[in-house]
Amino acid sequence: MVTETGERHSSLAILLRWITPPTITLALYWPALRLPFFWDDVAVFRFMEGLSLLEIWTSAESYPYYRPLGFAILQAWGWLFGQTNTVAFHALNLLVLTANGWLVGIVATRVSKVSEHDRIRGLPTDWYGWMSGALLTAFPFAVQAVLWVAALFHLLVTFVVLLAAVALFKYQSSKHWGWGILFVTCTSMAPFIHESGVATAVLMTTIWLSTRSPTLRPDQDQPYLTQWRHKWRKCKYETGSMLIALGLLLNMLFPALWATIPRSHGVSGLPLLRPPSEIWHNAVFFLEALTFPVQPLARHLGWNGMESVLAVGALSLVATASIIMRFGHGRWLLLGLGYSLAASLPSILTLQKLYVVVSPRLMFFPAPGAVLLWCGVIAALAHRVQQSIHRDGIAPAVSAGMLMMMLAVPAHYIKAKVQLHVRALAPVWGMINAVQAYPNEHHLVVNPTTWLASADITYPIVHDGVVVIPEYHNPEQLAAIHTGQQHLIDGINFPLIATEPEYHYYDVWGEVLHWEAMAEKLRIYDRVWLVTYGDGPLGFSEVGQVKTGESQALTDAPIASFGFGRVVLEKARARVTDLGIQVELDWTMAQPSTEDVFAHALDCTYNVLGMADGPPLGRMFPLWLWKPGEIVRDVRTIPISAETLNGCYIVEVGLFDPKSLTRTDARGWNGKPLPNNVLYLRVTSNEVGHSETVDPQD
Repeated sequence: MVTETGERHSSLAILLRWITPPTITLALYWPALRLPFFWDDVAVFRFMEGLSLLEIWTSAESYPYYRPLGFAILQAWGWLFGQTNTVAFHALNLLVLTANGWLVGIVATRVSKVSEHDRIRGLPTDWYGWMSGALLTAFPFAVQAVLWVAALFHLLVTFVVLLAAVALFKYQSSKHWGWGILFVTCTSMAPFIHESGVATAVLMTTIWLSTRSPTLRPDQDQPYLTQWRHKWRKCKYETGSMLIALGLLLNMLFPALWATIPRSHGVSGLPLLRPPSEIWHNAVFFLEALTFPVQPLARHLGWNGMESVLAVGALSLVATASIIMRFGHGRWLLLGLGYSLAASLPSILTLQKLYVVVSPRLMFFPAPGAVLLWCGVIAALAHRVQQSIHRDGIAPAVSAGMLMMMLAVPAHYIKAKVQLHVRALAPVWGMINAVQAYPNEHHLVVNPTTWLASADITYPIVHDGVVVIPEYHNPEQLAAIHTGQQHLIDGINFPLIATEPEYHYYDVWGEVLHWEAMAEKLRIYDRVWLVTYGDGPLGFSEVGQVKTGESQALTDAPIASFGFGRVVLEKARARVTDLGIQVELDWTMAQPSTEDVFAHALDCTYNVLGMADGPPLGRMFPLWLWKPGEIVRDVRTIPISAETLNGCYIVEVGLFDPKSLTRTDARGWNGKPLPNNVLYLRVTSNEVGHSETVDPQD
């Protein structure tokens, strides 16, 4: 008998089951909508470029995997919203994640309804669906799959498998062949989204066995109608078995079809089994996904990652199995473990461990199994509390509290990884804006990011840094998939100006150069940009250019000279920006010099607000490398500690000896000595780009 309290809890659970997945998705992942393309998005979009849907299905010559249905969905999405529309493609990932949350909620509700035949009922059936949807949407290892457009395949194959499960349930309850056709279609199509989809038929078998109601033998003395109902139920399950068999057969045909598809060079055939040591490593990796709620404890054991994950995972599985079986929720144990194992096996058996350990996205496909398992644990414990307290309706409140506790660490982890992506990918937007602002110029990006990761870890053996530009792609290709056009843009690694953050690790893309080679490289580009690193947002800023053979182009009189004419400042401009005060200085050299440049931001009472000292072009082009006749446009941004009340700023510019720190002699355009050997420039926030010299005695 359902009490009034139970009805209220059930109604609330139905509402929560539908609103929780999109709410969690937006709360945790909304910054993804502002991210650019990155990593293997280059390979995905280059593969799809110019291909028809038929060509996507008949060849994989330009891509190492055969995933035609996934590519067809991406291609169609691009046709609808634009191939360079980053917001639309990231939104697609968020939509599929939300849909997965809804579907796993339906599956969990179905399992809980069948569990009413078990010894202990526990919570209202829709409460299981709400918990499952929340756990899957906040699954910590989904971050890579959700934020990376090219990882949509992992979200899609999970969606299709869960949709197949829902179709199977609907067919069993309604006997409508439309649901049966949808089930067979999803089961057969899953491998065409991602190779792990070959496990779909096994997953469906696990789900079907876990959700079968007890079969009652009809009594011959019962009325004819009752006997007929029993026979119809038996026929229904036999038909379900036939659907499973058909799905299994179609799954088995995929490897044979894959073997006949033209593949990219170097891909010889179907994947082979890995050595036992790698299989063991991969198995422990997926054990971490199955036991994700308790795995943060593993990093406190003081052992190596593998040992810690194995110990915590094994103990937690023993405990969960004991709890679930003790309180009569055996279906949840069978379904959770069986689903996770079947979904993990393709990756465990065939992928290299070095590939697996940097690919937490692989964990999302078996994630529904982990979610269902831990929902069973929550339900069993919540019902045990209700039995102890003897208070009607306490189980939903207890289960909600345990769910919130279980979500706390994953939610914090996801938000940290999302922010890591925002920081790591900010220079990509800088690069895109640069080539769009100056489409006909040749750009050089110094120290572009290959990889960025946080030094802080939550889960021991998951390497989850952000790969921005892998070594096998380049900045020009990354820019092209954002703009739809080819631009002249190169990258270089110049470690002599690198800084090491305290709480992050990073790697830089490109050939490594040193002083003389770097100077020659700088001379051939129209604009030079620099990526800077720290524990906050990564910086991307223009640092200038080197012009050769253009001395005669300067018709205006120089505004200052230093070192009795050795170095001449031809032009100076200063403006206020969001990052501070940007100063542009055009220099020429008459004689060799070893000085450095200083540029200080002051308020109009000459209090120092910020400094940007060092050689020109982001410290990459010191004066001793200059050649006579070169014009160096030095762009530097001075970070300021505070804004002035009246918006009045002054910039002082000059040269100094880096050894003695003494200022170099400075003279104005008329040859008279400048006060303090400094050229003062006034800049106000409402006069962007304009500056004038200032006499400090005025």
